[in-house]
Amino acid sequence: MRILVCAQRDLVVCVALNRLLPELDGHTVAVALQRLPPGDPTSDCPLARQRWFERDLACREIFPSLDRLPHPAGELLTFHHLSRRHGIPFHDIKRINTGDGYAMVQDFRPDLILSVRFGLIFKESVLSLPSIGVLNVHPGALPQYAGIAAPMRTMLAGEQKLTSTLHVIDRGIDTGPVMASAAWPVDPTRSLFWHLMPLYVLGVESFLQVLPGVAEGRRPAARPQDRARRHYHGEPTAQEINAFERQGFRFLRERDFDETVRRFGADGYSSTPS
Repeated sequence: MRILVCAQRDLVVCVALNRLLPELDGHTVAVALQRLPPGDPTSDCPLARQRWFERDLACREIFPSLDRLPHPAGELLTFHHLSRRHGIPFHDIKRINTGDGYAMVQDFRPDLILSVRFGLIFKESVLSLPSIGVLNVHPGALPQYAGIAAPMRTMLAGEQKLTSTLHVIDRGIDTGPVMASAAWPVDPTRSLFWHLMPLYVLGVESFLQVLPGVAEGRRPAARPQDRARRHYHGEPTAQEINAFERQGFRFLRERDFDETVRRFGADGYSSTPS
C-alpha cells in the first residue's frame, strides 16, 4: 500500500514519526512536511515561545548539528536520519491543494493519507486522490474539542485526561467519523509541550492498530460524530492563554524540552533563547 504522511516540521511530529515509520516496512511511504515561517523567541506570548522551541530551536539549530553525524546519536532519530534509515523520502511543501504539495501528492499516488499535526486543510482536490481516504490524528476528544489547541482547552476545562482521536477527514474540519480514541492522564507538573508527544504517539498507535485491516481492504468501523455536541475552537485568545497560566499550567518547561532533545542525543538547551 502507498501511504503518504502529511505533517509539519517540528519536534513533536519527529517524536511521533519515530513511532510510526519503523512499523511501515512493506508499504511504500513518503512524508510531506509543511514549511513553517520562523517564529519569534522574544515574543511576549508563551504559546508563541513554545512553538519557537518546538519548531525553530529544534529543527533549525539542534537537528542540523545531529544530521551532520554519520549515525544517529540517540534513541530517537531526526527527520534526516529517519529518512536515511527507512529509505523514505521527505518533501518540504508550502501548499497542499495546489502548487508544490498537490504536485507531490499527484506524483506519489497514495492509497491512503495520514495527517499528523498538519496545519493545512485538505480540500476536494486532494481528498479525492487516495483510493482509501484521508485519516487524521487529532489531539483532542471529538466532537467536544474540534479545531485548534485542543489539549490546552481540555486542560483549561479542568479535565483529568487528554484524548487522542483517529478520525476520517471529510469535507469539514474535524467533522469526520471517529475510528479510535485513547486517553493520557494530565500531569500538572509537566508542560503542555510535554503532553503533546504522548498524545500524538497514541494517535499513531491507533492508526497502526487499524492499518492491517485497511491494507487487506477491510475498513474499520467508524462512528459518526454527534454534531449537537460539537464545539469548534480557533486560535487561543490572550484571555485563554492568561487563564491557562493562572491555573498553574505552563506551555513549556525547559526541563521537558531538554529531556526530549537528549533522547535525540543532543546536549541540553535549558537557557532561554536571546
